Amino acid sequence: MFRKTAMVAVTAGALTLLLAGCGKTTLSTTKTTYKPNGLVAAVKGKSNVKKVHYQLDGGQTKTATVRNHTFVIQVPTKTTRQTVKIKAGSDTTTVHVKGAKKLVGYQKMATTYNQALIASKLSKSDQHAAKKLQTEGAALKKQQATIQAKVKQAQAQIKAGGTAAATGAKTLQAQQTAAAQLKTKAASLQTTQKQVEAAMATAKKQVKSQLLPTKTPSDGIKNVLTTKDYKIRLNVQKGDVLGAAMIVPTKAFKNKTRQKNFGTAFALMTTTTGANAKKVMKQFQKETKDNSGSTTTIDPITSKGVRFTIGASTSDLYIFMTK
Repeated sequence: MFRKTAMVAVTAGALTLLLAGCGKTTLSTTKTTYKPNGLVAAVKGKSNVKKVHYQLDGGQTKTATVRNHTFVIQVPTKTTRQTVKIKAGSDTTTVHVKGAKKLVGYQKMATTYNQALIASKLSKSDQHAAKKLQTEGAALKKQQATIQAKVKQAQAQIKAGGTAAATGAKTLQAQQTAAAQLKTKAASLQTTQKQVEAAMATAKKQVKSQLLPTKTPSDGIKNVLTTKDYKIRLNVQKGDVLGAAMIVPTKAFKNKTRQKNFGTAFALMTTTTGANAKKVMKQFQKETKDNSGSTTTIDPITSKGVRFTIGASTSDLYIFMTK
């Protein structure tokens, strides 16, 4: 009788341990340190709970859903190394995300992009006038600086007296004449300036819905521009763009106008990042020429330190720009 009771007790104990083992929380990650990929770093792991909780650098607690015992935490990249603390039940683990390089300042990107887009809508004659205004305006500023320097030197010579005063007086007279001529040139250039400003204002209205916001976006990943032909998504941190992405519907490539609109925006985005737009566009056309829109990955393109990673799904093409 005792032996039978003992065996029942042992069996019950074993069952209790087995059930306890089945209810134990599991938590693991694929790596201890993750590299940025596109706009984010994807922290991947496994757990047997429905949701895991995590904190980025000790910040607000967030949750990630576990599907088929697998979870993915999308961590927007920063220039600094980040600590990700993950918790599932009573289990915790910590991983890190490497810092990313700055792509470009947002204000510089927006200004360069918008000015170039507006200029692209000018007529050839207005484009020529704008170029002339820029060139001659810069030359006038340089001449003005030279005249001011010589006038200052001449005034010092006159104040010193003696033979230097006579030289200074001649120099001052010559610079007064040069200043008068410069004033005439500036007045003539004002007519061109008014013409260009009017043309720019008209062009700006035409592309109003295609311009990047002039206000710097708050920190994080967001779509800063959405058109029917493409989306521009940025990871902005403290005024700096750490990564940019263009999302293009594959249908857009079947329409010449939509394809041209995307091509213009892509070329301008390439330029704002400091890459060689002509080289990147040529390579991009080569890489995507035979792509039918099936899910695939296209070889990355690199230009002047900027990396263009391209991915495609059945409905969209994704172009990521990072350093």
